[in-house]
Amino acid sequence: MRLVHVNVTQLRVAATCPRLHWFDTRATAARRDGQKVVSRIWRKGGETPGCGALFHTAVERFNAAAASSDEVLSALEAARDVAGLQQALMRWFNASCLDLDALAARPVPLRLGFISAVQVYMEELARLAVHARAAGLPAAELRGQLFGDSRKRVDVTFHVGEDVHVHVTGAIDYVYFDPRLGKHRIVDYKLTPATSPNSDLFQVFTYALMHHHQHGTRPDVAVFYLHPTRSVREARWEEVEAKRGKVYELIASMVAWSDHALGAGGLLPPGDRAYCGGCKHERSGACVAELGPKDRGAWDRRWTALEATTGGGGAPEERERVAAGEPVAAGEPVADEPMVDEDPELEEALAVVKPAAERPRPAAGASRGQEAPAGALQGGARAKEAEAPQGRGQKEPAEAERGGARAKQAEAPPGRGHKAPPGGARARPAEAPPAGERSTPAAGDAGATPPAARTANVTGMLLGFDDDGAPVCMDPAVLRTHVSVVGAAGSGKTWMAKVIAEEALRAGVPVLAIDPQGDLVQMMEARPRADMPAELHRAWEELQERMEPRILTPGSSHGLRLCLDPLRLPSASELSHIANPALRAEEEEGLLVAVAANLVSLCACGGEEESQRTFLYQVLRQLPRAAPVRLRDIVAAVTAPEDLGIDEADTLIRKSERERLARRLNTFVQGPSARLFTGGTRLDFTELLRPSKPGRVPLNIVYLNALSNDDEKHFFLAALATELYRWMITTVDASTGGGVNLLFYIDEARDWIPAGGSKPPAKQPLIRLFTQGRKYGVGCLLCTQSPRSVDYNVFGNTSTKLIGRLEAAQDVDRVIDWFTNEGGAPSWVAARKGAPKGSFVARWPDMPAELSGRAFKGRTLFTRHAGAWSPDRVERAVTEAGLRGAGGGGGG
Repeated sequence: MRLVHVNVTQLRVAATCPRLHWFDTRATAARRDGQKVVSRIWRKGGETPGCGALFHTAVERFNAAAASSDEVLSALEAARDVAGLQQALMRWFNASCLDLDALAARPVPLRLGFISAVQVYMEELARLAVHARAAGLPAAELRGQLFGDSRKRVDVTFHVGEDVHVHVTGAIDYVYFDPRLGKHRIVDYKLTPATSPNSDLFQVFTYALMHHHQHGTRPDVAVFYLHPTRSVREARWEEVEAKRGKVYELIASMVAWSDHALGAGGLLPPGDRAYCGGCKHERSGACVAELGPKDRGAWDRRWTALEATTGGGGAPEERERVAAGEPVAAGEPVADEPMVDEDPELEEALAVVKPAAERPRPAAGASRGQEAPAGALQGGARAKEAEAPQGRGQKEPAEAERGGARAKQAEAPPGRGHKAPPGGARARPAEAPPAGERSTPAAGDAGATPPAARTANVTGMLLGFDDDGAPVCMDPAVLRTHVSVVGAAGSGKTWMAKVIAEEALRAGVPVLAIDPQGDLVQMMEARPRADMPAELHRAWEELQERMEPRILTPGSSHGLRLCLDPLRLPSASELSHIANPALRAEEEEGLLVAVAANLVSLCACGGEEESQRTFLYQVLRQLPRAAPVRLRDIVAAVTAPEDLGIDEADTLIRKSERERLARRLNTFVQGPSARLFTGGTRLDFTELLRPSKPGRVPLNIVYLNALSNDDEKHFFLAALATELYRWMITTVDASTGGGVNLLFYIDEARDWIPAGGSKPPAKQPLIRLFTQGRKYGVGCLLCTQSPRSVDYNVFGNTSTKLIGRLEAAQDVDRVIDWFTNEGGAPSWVAARKGAPKGSFVARWPDMPAELSGRAFKGRTLFTRHAGAWSPDRVERAVTEAGLRGAGGGGGG
């Protein structure tokens, strides 16, 4: 196997111009000292002197220093409006990060461009911070989110050819978690004209794909052009994923171009004329002399060809490997291979930006809220240029007007006509959300404000208020018919789903919420009563009086640890209440088949999986069930099936596959992968749904983000859904009808129940809950960005639908199809395209006629709603709240 090492900076250079990578490869080989030569170009041909190197160097210094700055913390604590915070950050930046005398010596056009770009950057940073502070995020935690992200590092290996692996390491500077959208964004800042936006955006696609493989995120991306003209190009994660083949081709092509530079075959690299004016190889004539005209050259296009022949199924194998060793401290550069930076502009920038070793000094007058000295930026760039431009910086905070009439410019999510927050806004400190891929409304959104006169006699589940202030309420019995909340990213769907979950708890319905990323676990904490409109104080109090939160963490002790061993197989006595013998046998067979399928998916042995499932099904049938069945019992039976009376095992499965299956299963008994089956409390729904004392209602949040990979998440969710179904048919009497026994809430369902032929392990068990749950009083609640992304069987069994903002015409068409099948598409569906954030229209069985087609906004949330929580943050919150060993499903 051939292993090629590159770093993130080299990827950026190759994406800028392949010939730069070719020359750097040859220069690296000539050095013979192991240091990689990397050439950077910050401006394009025909431009005035650029300030890209200065801007990026200064902002990186600012972010690193701000992570531990008491002055920045004080500014965040005092933040009330965007303009004021922008001014405070600019003052500290001027005093702490810049050598103003050195800056004054630079050319005036460069200074003006630099100042303009920094002003824009600080304005967006202030906007994001004010928004988060208005939502109640503590200043210290906000500072960590903005400046302390330790998740920038990537260490990913791509299989790009016949026995060729490319190992990419480094750090992505501008990655952050945006609480307004509830997901990660990766941003690149350009101080060049937007003459080649597709090329610029492609570079960020590369970063996003690597961050996804490393950290499990699904980040949106953007390129912000700050100077000379301000503009933005953006793309959602779905577009990044759809074009991943282009990224693989870049990585594969880098290998081929390097080989060519070293005289080892490979491919001649093409040139990008956009950057010729700033390239030393163009000025010296070496580019054309050694490589020919710019349009000569080629890319490794095998992945495009493969996708064309396989219908899109030919993406290469992608492997990720988290680097061993100590994590990199927040704000420190990641040390990969030694590099020689061929960048004269960088040297000039370092003369202006203070080194990290120099401790930042307090900004003059910062402690008293005074203005910066008049000469803060000298030589033509004076204080008025360094500070926020008054015509642009005086917007009120996002929550200046509550309810529907909000400060729309401040609230508009980036990517829809609004400027995004700066890339320097880091995801989080050590507790950063690793995959906060969830689309939620703004964390500071107060929800619809209820008129006092209309909330006094509200009955049922209070979802929100229409434009006239009238309450919109739903009968809790509707939950039994299943609920889907559909809306584009940033539409407020997770907010609305949380409102439904809170209302279910107020109505006495236990909730089991599946939290794959850390977005739902915050429901364990109440928002302050003082943040509630007075008219909702009583409802808020009712929830606090009733809700009994438990944070369940499979395979780890960050919360209440859950264990899948022993396995719960259906016994004859548990199924005896099913009078029909044929139906009883079918239910038993279905459960055993599901358990067998889950175990086969976990083992991932390859080979004939159908034979493995059939063999394991026979093993499970023969195992005695008088006592709990432990995983080690299954391993023993697979190893020696004749002991169970399965004498012709070789007719069911090849011996080699059976032995491999036994070895893989045994790793979950004795190996490092055994954590799902050891320690903690056995998964038991009877206990999970039992309150610790009368009058309480359990909120069980299953936090999956402590698991090490997606395979474990999928397996655990499949096992949980299978066990929930076993509990339903063995515990609940379906013949009695009645109310709602449980609300099963799963966020972003497309990850688990995707449309089409894809069959992740949890898909069939979850679909079975939607098709069978209502007769057992188990209601399901799901969220998704697109109605086209989730299996049609799910929506076909969901009678209650809440439709938020839709973005794609195809999504509108799909919703029209739903309602056409249910008796005719209502006229309001078409208006959902481009609807305001937080606005929903609902349809449920027996809905009052006056609510039909009425748009409304979700009420204020009673529980916390902010950025996703890391495992460490969960552990700290559970400990501080005294929830370890709490009743019901506790233990651990």
